Amino acid sequence: MKNRKKILSLLLALVMAFSMIGCEDKKNNTTNESTVTTTPGETTPGEQPTPVPEAKTYTFKTYVNALGSTWNPHTWETSADSDIMGYLETPFVNLTIDNSEEGKYQWIYEMATAVTDVTKDHKDDLTKYGCVLPDGTTLDTVEGGFIFDIALRKDAKWEDGTPINADTYIYSMKQLLDPEMQNYRANNYWSGESAIAGARGYYFGGSTSPQENYDATTKVAVFDSLDKFTKNADGVYCNPADNNKIYIALAKSLSYCSGYTFKEFVEKANDFFGMPAEELFNMENWDSLVALMDTKTGLVPLTDESLQMFVSVISTENWGESEADVPCYLYYDKTFEKQDFSTVGLYKVDDYTIRYVNQNYIDRNYFLTSLTSNWIVNEKLYEASKETKDGLVTTKYGTSMETSCSYGPYKISSLQKGKQIIFVQNENWFGYTKAEDGSLVSMTSNENFKVDGKDVQQYKATSVVINVLDDNAAEQAFLKGELSTWSPTAEKLVNYSTSDQLYKMDETYTQSFFFNTNLEALQKMDAAKGNINSVVLSNDNFRKGMSLAINRQEFVTATAGYKPACYILNGLYYYNVYEDPTSIYRDSDEAMQAICDLYGIEYGEGKAYKTLKEAYKSVNGYNVTLAKEYMKKACDELVAAGLYKAGDEIKIRIGWKKGALEASDQAQVALINKHVNAALEGTGFGKITFEAIGNIEDRYGAVPDGEFAIGYGAWGGAAFYPFTIFQVYCDPDYVGKINEGACWDPTQETLTININGTDDTMTWQQWSSTMEKGKYASADFKTKLTILAAMEKNFLTKYYRIPLCGTTDCTLLSFQVKYYTDEYNIMYDFGGLRLMEFNYDDAAWTKAVADQGGVLNYE
Repeated sequence: MKNRKKILSLLLALVMAFSMIGCEDKKNNTTNESTVTTTPGETTPGEQPTPVPEAKTYTFKTYVNALGSTWNPHTWETSADSDIMGYLETPFVNLTIDNSEEGKYQWIYEMATAVTDVTKDHKDDLTKYGCVLPDGTTLDTVEGGFIFDIALRKDAKWEDGTPINADTYIYSMKQLLDPEMQNYRANNYWSGESAIAGARGYYFGGSTSPQENYDATTKVAVFDSLDKFTKNADGVYCNPADNNKIYIALAKSLSYCSGYTFKEFVEKANDFFGMPAEELFNMENWDSLVALMDTKTGLVPLTDESLQMFVSVISTENWGESEADVPCYLYYDKTFEKQDFSTVGLYKVDDYTIRYVNQNYIDRNYFLTSLTSNWIVNEKLYEASKETKDGLVTTKYGTSMETSCSYGPYKISSLQKGKQIIFVQNENWFGYTKAEDGSLVSMTSNENFKVDGKDVQQYKATSVVINVLDDNAAEQAFLKGELSTWSPTAEKLVNYSTSDQLYKMDETYTQSFFFNTNLEALQKMDAAKGNINSVVLSNDNFRKGMSLAINRQEFVTATAGYKPACYILNGLYYYNVYEDPTSIYRDSDEAMQAICDLYGIEYGEGKAYKTLKEAYKSVNGYNVTLAKEYMKKACDELVAAGLYKAGDEIKIRIGWKKGALEASDQAQVALINKHVNAALEGTGFGKITFEAIGNIEDRYGAVPDGEFAIGYGAWGGAAFYPFTIFQVYCDPDYVGKINEGACWDPTQETLTININGTDDTMTWQQWSSTMEKGKYASADFKTKLTILAAMEKNFLTKYYRIPLCGTTDCTLLSFQVKYYTDEYNIMYDFGGLRLMEFNYDDAAWTKAVADQGGVLNYE
């Protein structure tokens, strides 16, 4: 527990002052024992009315570098957006403290009053909405994990008093998935572990996408003969029914090829068939055929020319196929019919019950986790804010005070764009009752739960003020008592490292450099985007040398308490958290071995390290000698390719952050310059200069779009189910645009992983979702750990992303407030604003600060 000497001394001074005032009040208002007991406002003969006490105010004051701009649950993008949403929304369920001494958490109901698995009683929905059953499971054997009834709170209202019921939820989901809106956050419900059955079809209704012609289940092709096709004016074969194009699938998965691509069969013929491609296929036209392929889709439009080439490839004695077999290798464009929302597995049971049909099996705990957010919008404001632009329907909902409506514990009372937002308690939130002084009070008993076995007050802050401040202004405001929290910069943190008021909390995010390695894009950036010789990043050895050159231990000294990281997933990821609170992925043998393999660290008898754990703990990712070797190789390769002239200057702009650059940002990039230049000495490269660029609206999109060769940022989240984390790196269908999209094509590139002694090969995209909805969705944790660790290691060996450090939230807490507990727990933080306590009300705090001379000491 923390030492509270400083805060106790302030409290003692204040209590003594208040005690003196209290004594005077008592002396001046004494009564004898026969006084009649009255309630506030009542009088006895000859007495004045007792005034109702004036309600005290408690303001929580914080700050951000940049204020969120879109807190619409359907379109929000940044953490700044979600921060605002947190005050205005209430999830179905939540996690909070059960026993702070033992670190136990509890699920509590909020917008829901019950969540019931009703799969057994409604198995017809599994068929109706097209649920995907796990391998080896039939309708008869399904026990649960698909269909859930969510009983809704009947006293929930919008801030204007409008009731929230089942219709609200159905309307809001229909808007979220509306194919004419293409909402950014819709992928949370048509994809992922909590995808709603039928949601994908509704969302993509009216669009066109390529579909496989051969059905592996029926062993029949949709179009079984080339005679079924006609030709468009451009000579491409098409379906006469809709004029949609037909393609030969070269680098796209084919059921006819057992899920592999035909290109893989050709390029790895020895591995698959034990003979070289030249003995199996006619290779004369192969390169010309591949040249016709769209590298993004892996497809070649079917024309007379491409057909002739492909037939020549497969019409050999050893392969033994002909034009009649071509339909088995085809894809065809399919235009999805617009679907009615009734095809989506979310529907109203009664006015206060909705039924949620999950696309795939989901464990109850993980389903509850998905319900710790919400999707509802106020219909009146949502519709009033709609507009159509470039054929797409959009809405300005949740972008201003006028277009926002709260159903959370707070509502917006004031908003100055880019400067300040103020929240006050929402009197129509179900958790509040009105005290006799007019104040709004919420006790945990209002929501039928206790903390540490007792009823405690929640959301005591009567208002929340968020100002946009830079770090220097924030520090001055904090020391003058004008902020409740302050996060010291790297330069300032050392001054407060021993402060009793410093709270340090690890986060799931790993800050990394991510790249655009596309040579053509890099050449354009060198010509027109301010870079010089950024083409060096197209070389794998250069990026590997760059990673080994960075001294992460020194790098974090320029950050606000971040921790060095050589991996993607840090110690906050749990693979079985609901049953085993010690199941940290990073501590598993599989995860430790992956990083040891990545850096070539050995252990065992006669080695420097005896155990895997010792070897893993030795890894720091820093090796200048090895970095120089890789840089030398890179220079030789780049010079030989005519891409770089030895000794020439290199300058690369880094898309650094959304807000303005701070001194700590410049200090970090200065260290990167120092480290990498030290590794370049004597390798043939000239001096390199990295330049950090701030005020970038979307650096995650700017890098693959060719605006920057390097971006600096982080992915995180999914701490309780890390097995889906690689979807953000490998599945463009899930995230829309992967950060490394200008480096590779994970929908085509494959990875082979040995699973229980047997090699299995899939595309990176398939691996990234296989433990959620694929063949390994129901595998044991040992198997899933094997897959996740293999993906982490093999992805890091590409050096499309170079991990640098794990983020931490190092925050000083004002003497005015205190967290419910000093012991951090990933399930409930320190209790958060929900259970935050106030040592002073606003008036008392103003006096306490004045008594200290207007400046507080937290060192």
